[in-house]
Amino acid sequence: MKAVAVLPGQPDSMHLAELPKPSMDEIPGGRGVLVKVLQVGVDGTDKEINAAEYGAAPPGYDFLVTGHEGFGRVVDVGPGVTELRPGDYVVATVRRPGSSIYDRIGTYDMTTDDVYYERGINLRHGYLTEYYVDDPEYIVKVPDGLKAVGVLLEPTTVVEKGIAQAYEIQRRLRVWRPRRAAVMGAGTIGLLAALVLRLRGLDVTVFGRTAKPYLNSDLIEALGARYETTVELPILEGARRHGPFDLIFERRGPRPWSSTACGRWGKTACWCSAA
Repeated sequence: MKAVAVLPGQPDSMHLAELPKPSMDEIPGGRGVLVKVLQVGVDGTDKEINAAEYGAAPPGYDFLVTGHEGFGRVVDVGPGVTELRPGDYVVATVRRPGSSIYDRIGTYDMTTDDVYYERGINLRHGYLTEYYVDDPEYIVKVPDGLKAVGVLLEPTTVVEKGIAQAYEIQRRLRVWRPRRAAVMGAGTIGLLAALVLRLRGLDVTVFGRTAKPYLNSDLIEALGARYETTVELPILEGARRHGPFDLIFERRGPRPWSSTACGRWGKTACWCSAA
């Protein structure tokens, strides 16, 4: 079958590769699930892997199949599978367990291992291919009514985890009642962050560099959030106008302007990697 892959360590090596169609026997105990891939999201992580910034091939291969935001439909299940059935729409998770204590208790997204395993990113083939097989442990069923947006589930988990962790940390205060949030960046992750924060009832301000009106600013305002262009409204002035913020969501990691905004005009920072 066809797959889109890179040669790790070689910049701009994206190419069409050949793989054998996977077998459900690859998963022990009759727990295999065969999925036909319907859609795969492509994001900055894939661009960075193609630029050879990171990524490693699985053992026995000199290439890595990319794609970690896969959406598909179940074709067949093994005799030990009761959670899924043919015809179900599904999204598979990215991280796979290592050997740390966090991996062993099922929280492998919190691994402390130096070596990590992520489908389409490091040491495991991804979903930018025709079929994959996996264990139901790593497969999430998507209701039929959400099939049109199901491919967004994996990037949404990045947002939800970051925000959930911020809430979990602040639970120690017992009386923390966030009302205002700032989102730094108006790309896909920023849009999804604004959506999740609005669903939690917060007053949300999204800061981006592109002047409005444009599609993303329109979508943000349709969510009931506000959009501010940092070229026209400096970040600290925007923070004075709309803050102080109880939570600041930043999609890539600490930067001078977002760190300053957090230190002077915010109370909780939520740094989220797009991967």
